[in-house]
Amino acid sequence: MDITHQRPGLARRLLERDLIEAELLDHALIDARKAGQSLVRHLLDQALVPPNALAQAVASEFNLKLCTTTDIVPPSAVIEQVDADIIRQHHALPIAIDNDCLQVAIADPANVSGLDEIRFQSGLAVEPVLMSDDLLTERIATLLGRVDRDLQQASAAVEARDEADTEQPGEDAPVVRFINRMLQRAIDENASDIHFEPFEPHCRVRFRRDGLLRDITQAPAGIAPRLSARLKVMARLDLAERRIPQDGRLRFDQGAHARVDFRVSTCPTLFGEKLVLRLLNPETTRRPIDALGLNHHQLQIYRQAIAQPQGMVLVTGPTGSGKTVTLYSALQALNAPSRNILSVEDPVEIDLPGINQVSINPRAGLDFPQALRAFLRQDPDVIMVGEIRDGETADIAVKAAQTGHLVFSTLHTNDAAAAITRLANLQIPAWNIAESVSLIMAQRLLRRLCPHCRQPAGESFEAVGCAHCVDGYEGRIGIHECLPVSAAIRERIAAGSTTESIITAAREEGVESLQTSAYAALHAGLTSAAEINRVLSA
Repeated sequence: MDITHQRPGLARRLLERDLIEAELLDHALIDARKAGQSLVRHLLDQALVPPNALAQAVASEFNLKLCTTTDIVPPSAVIEQVDADIIRQHHALPIAIDNDCLQVAIADPANVSGLDEIRFQSGLAVEPVLMSDDLLTERIATLLGRVDRDLQQASAAVEARDEADTEQPGEDAPVVRFINRMLQRAIDENASDIHFEPFEPHCRVRFRRDGLLRDITQAPAGIAPRLSARLKVMARLDLAERRIPQDGRLRFDQGAHARVDFRVSTCPTLFGEKLVLRLLNPETTRRPIDALGLNHHQLQIYRQAIAQPQGMVLVTGPTGSGKTVTLYSALQALNAPSRNILSVEDPVEIDLPGINQVSINPRAGLDFPQALRAFLRQDPDVIMVGEIRDGETADIAVKAAQTGHLVFSTLHTNDAAAAITRLANLQIPAWNIAESVSLIMAQRLLRRLCPHCRQPAGESFEAVGCAHCVDGYEGRIGIHECLPVSAAIRERIAAGSTTESIITAAREEGVESLQTSAYAALHAGLTSAAEINRVLSA
């Protein structure tokens, strides 16, 4: 059978170097295909080409680095990135770490599953380096004999540190290490969420950073159930329940008394349970009012509104626009021994010392309206409602604001004036809205241009990307529309005026729109036109 035209590039290169006869090579190609082997592995197993010569040809064909150092001795810390049985099983040896990239010696570039497994276990990017099969075999045998005991001790230490009972489900050391690395990396990179997503070819891990999701790494698809089991154990969820979503919370111990909480959500999908972890980092959530990004005039308006003994302050915007942070800043500013502050949330995200926080529990019958009714019997001064979702919650909150209480809450509307329409749609009478609401603040978060690499673009700047930021942005800034309910606006609300009429009155009183706030940030060099279009055009 003539298969000359089907020879891959490596086969042709072997012929060019006179490493094997054409007829023997063609038979090897057929036999390898029948056996489900790669050509390289078949040639090695059948000893058809000398290992050193084959390694040189493979490195040249696939443009891979070739390691020929016969006495290479990687540090134990490098080899310990991967379990010894995985190194033996996949015939792949970690030899160096360079800039968070793990160099792995292999004899066969088709060893994709081995590289994937090592990438999963180490949590690092992987760079394959070619090594002749006989040298790789000798190095693995020699080096693993030296570090086997250290590896076992390290695994035991990891499991002990992570309060692991090794007999419990989901407690195998590779999964523990991988999850720990992902949690720590998310904290280090200021990510807000971690996504573990099972698919047929692999399990994808993504981080949401500065509002956008980014691919981080991939793990072998078969590892997804072990990841799910481990995280559910950590979050004290029902390990056996995979048919319905579950919510929980876990605490990650960084050592030296440093701990970070994560909110855990599971959801059954076609290929297994998808898990999303939300970082509940007090350092990013507890911000003073003057760190919210309000300009001087807006800051004055906000301070005046929260200093009132009664009334309602509403913060509006889509999910992920920083509404909770804004409300937390007000609660912290008001927190004092002379005030009784109560908060009901779904769920409580950050513990605020001195503030009575309640998480709703629908299964137990505790929802927003029931919590609010209980609050009104608790002698409150300040009440925070995580979100006004229905007419009953809105009615109780509005009445509380009219009877001597300062009430904070959020709504999902595009701008400040639309909050009035939203309350009206929840069957709140116009005159009640006019008498209770004192301030409405709409907000968005824009990615901040990296100061290290931004470049001029006309009268503003644009993103470039560098080692500090990768994509040209670093962190986020807030833009705001602060609409105080003045006498003129109160009259329009009570009269049932349209949203457009309220907006017109607000502009006449000098209230800046979100667009105006965004362009001020643009001209100050804090963000880019592309980022403004992305956020405000959505």
